[in-house]
Parts: sequence; structure tokens; C-alpha cells
Amino acid sequence: MNQAPEKILADTKLVVRRGPYTLAAWQPSQLSAVFRGILRCRQEHTFVTADELEVTAFVATKHLGEFPPPKHNQDNWCLLTLDTVMEWDVVGVLAAVSRALAEASVPMGAVTAYSRDHLLVGESHLDQAQNALSALCKDISVVD
Repeated sequence: MNQAPEKILADTKLVVRRGPYTLAAWQPSQLSAVFRGILRCRQEHTFVTADELEVTAFVATKHLGEFPPPKHNQDNWCLLTLDTVMEWDVVGVLAAVSRALAEASVPMGAVTAYSRDHLLVGESHLDQAQNALSALCKDISVVD
């Protein structure tokens, strides 16, 4: 039986990494070069998505020089991690989080890892995001 999302979040620590991070996009043909960049900088927190239109990566801004020049990029992102292991049959956690952030007028992106969810929030909205999520999550830990 699934737990209610509010119960899961009430037991979840929110881990904040200020970064800064960059969200960047390359041509699909540059996928191998993007992965070589990831291997060179050995970042702890990197997300890559590849499709027929582009390769997108979320990387620490300080390591962007390890990558080929992107065709598009946006700087000053922060990473917020819902630091609890969740099974894939959990329903409504991201909906509750995105609702709280929307009510606080905070734009966000989300990345789902195998066992945890991550939120991408612009640095200019970080304080608002932390305030909005402090009502849902057990506690907030800023690690950098």
C-alpha cells in the first residue's frame, strides 16, 4: 500500500546544493564529447538526457570548460534533492512539491534518479523554494 505523499515528504530531508550549476544543450552528434567532459571533471551531480533533438546536461558551472561549447546554456541553477529512497510505485510526491513551488511562484525542473527525485531551481528563486518546501519536508540541509 502506497504512503500518502505528505507523509513521505514529512519524513524527507531536503538537501540543497547551491552550485552554481549550468543547464546546457549540444547537438546530438556531440553526445560522446559531453560524456568525455563528465568523465574529465568527475562531478558528483550531473544529469544527462539525450534525444533526437539535443543532448542536455546539468553540470557544475566551474566544470563547463571541460565540455565542448554548448549551443544553448542557462547559468545560476541550484540542485535540491528529496533525500529519501522512494519506490517506483509512489504517487504524488512530485505533484505535491511542484504545487507548493507553483503557489510560491517558483519555476522548477525535475529529474528522477533511480531512488530519489531532484529539483532544478534558479538561484534567484532559491530562498522562495526553501521557504515553500520547509512546510513539506522534515528539514533542510545546505551542503554547499
